[in-house]
Amino acid sequence: MYLLNTATLELHRFDKGTKVPPYAILSHVWGPDEQTFRETPLVKDSHGRRGVLQRASDRAFRRPSKKVRHACARALTDGYRWLWTDTTCIDAANSAELSEAINSFFELYAHAAMCYAYLADVPPRADAHAPRSAFRASRWFRRVWTLQELIAPASVIFLAADWTPLGAKWRLAPLIEAITGIDRLVLTHKRPLEQVSVACRMSWAARRESRREEDRAYSLMGIFGVCMPTIYGERGRSAFIRLQEEIIKRSDDQSIFAWGAALHDYGAGTFVSHVRDHDYEPQADLETLFASSPSDFTDCADVSPIPLAEFAQRLDLVKENVPVYTATAAGVRTTLPVVPVGQTSTAFDAAMLGLLSCVDGHGRLVALFLRTHPRTSHKLFVGGYVSRGSRVNTYCRTTRLAAHEHHLLLLSRLQEVIIHSFGFTFARASSYSASSYAASSSSSPSSAGSSSAASSARHSLIFFEPPCTVRIAPAARKALARMGFLAPVLPARGFRLACAGEARAISFIGYESFTVHFGVCAVEQGAGATQRAQLWAAATFDGGSDLDSLLVSQSGCGDCEDGHGGHGGHDGEDGERTLAERGADVCPDESMLVQYWKDHRRAFGNGSREVRLAFHYPCRLSSSDSVSERGIAEVYELDITFRGYYHKAERRRYKSSAKSYTIGSVSASRVKGH
Repeated sequence: MYLLNTATLELHRFDKGTKVPPYAILSHVWGPDEQTFRETPLVKDSHGRRGVLQRASDRAFRRPSKKVRHACARALTDGYRWLWTDTTCIDAANSAELSEAINSFFELYAHAAMCYAYLADVPPRADAHAPRSAFRASRWFRRVWTLQELIAPASVIFLAADWTPLGAKWRLAPLIEAITGIDRLVLTHKRPLEQVSVACRMSWAARRESRREEDRAYSLMGIFGVCMPTIYGERGRSAFIRLQEEIIKRSDDQSIFAWGAALHDYGAGTFVSHVRDHDYEPQADLETLFASSPSDFTDCADVSPIPLAEFAQRLDLVKENVPVYTATAAGVRTTLPVVPVGQTSTAFDAAMLGLLSCVDGHGRLVALFLRTHPRTSHKLFVGGYVSRGSRVNTYCRTTRLAAHEHHLLLLSRLQEVIIHSFGFTFARASSYSASSYAASSSSSPSSAGSSSAASSARHSLIFFEPPCTVRIAPAARKALARMGFLAPVLPARGFRLACAGEARAISFIGYESFTVHFGVCAVEQGAGATQRAQLWAAATFDGGSDLDSLLVSQSGCGDCEDGHGGHGGHDGEDGERTLAERGADVCPDESMLVQYWKDHRRAFGNGSREVRLAFHYPCRLSSSDSVSERGIAEVYELDITFRGYYHKAERRRYKSSAKSYTIGSVSASRVKGH
């Protein structure tokens, strides 16, 4: 290792086997002009001497930075001859040396006689305990590397911008606990770090930032006592998955799997097992066993493991289940106590609870929601949508089982399962457990790793069901009008659909006329179903129609939208006959159910002409909508997009011949507002 001489500001090398003298260490947030290893004078002579030419060159080209000068002066004043800093004492150009240094950071700070935490954004003599103090808001508490630099050293002195002391860690421990969430007993080394759950330690880094995304994983190696190669460029997710793989080799703490959104009361929701496979596709970051980043552990500080004997006693198991994890091409094979969820009749609907040997802060057992997938029934995915009586249902990975759910625990049985783990990077299919790894060597694992792009997750499932109101997006009407389609005269507050069997049809007249149909139909009541009726929609093209016969004059339009007024009642009895008179040939099937559309979007037509329908919830209300309308939680906005050829001559013809037209076969002038 290299150390700075605080008197001469020169680097000295201490080879392995050489006794390292007591040293101080600097913890800081990097600035734009940091002094590097190459810019620091290095004493190469074994006796600490440099030649005349070397000294002259160093004075001209290797002048110490202001931060290094002040840090050395502070350490020298306190009686420390040697100082270690991460910018000057690591040759970052040497990848092997950099990887070795990163793996030993925690030990470097733990063995330091004193750590100086330099807070460049905190003014001198500032009151650290003030509610909005600069100390609380310092960037130093938001950087991921400073987490281990705060925990590892026994003695830490915080320094202000002018290098004057702000206080010692042991004295400021209650305040630091409030800022960081780290137990003051851990900060003062009165509680071993190993006694803190994996989930809690991960939560400490959940809101911290880094310059490189891989550093969010590399900076935590010392916190968990693991070593692994640093591969900059592998992407943050891959690095963090490798970190979790190393952790489960050494620990049987299953709180590492209890990340993500949770249903904190199992009885407060119903697991939705009848949604289609595409509803889960956007959840690629959530349905895996391993987390994608420390941010996934934000609300997991209270999750802690329980002894396996106590876990077995709670479940009334005959013997303890020592967790063993085996890497396979499909995911992680392990044995878990499982409990079936609901009455399932097919492999697609299969859902269960996977019980973990950990509890939350209230002593409730933590369980994973596990479900199968129609295309990969041999493995399980984590999480699913949970219905809580509203139209929007959140995606939950875990739940909590209180004492009154004891009857569920008695139904548990040990079962071997394969759980999906995207990016599982064990070098070869092998079995690992905490007990078996203790006897193995602590050498670094293979540098295998795969990068993966995080998908955009939709964290809720929307139930499209009656009673509801469908409003056509104003932007869609304007876009269609610019393309030559006659803008429909629509009810100001949309179309109200109260029960199964109701439907509407809206015709858009142009060179390629088309009709949009939507309504409500009854659905079969299968196992786990929570709906009796759902919204459906479709689009058909009106080729061969006599377009002029569909046009009506604007006279007597009544109170309608787009400058024609609007009453605010339902869309009228004539509107109820729309589907019967014009759209009777559209018979809704399962492919038309909006709830089963991926991202609630679908295209109708072919390559030459296409109508795309997209439903949005909640409806994007404008500033002109009344307060009562803003309170409606059952309004869906329908966005209509036409893709295809339209003729300019035809556009001019229809614009000049009429300014309104029919909704279905009923005159738009007779349709009243909702």
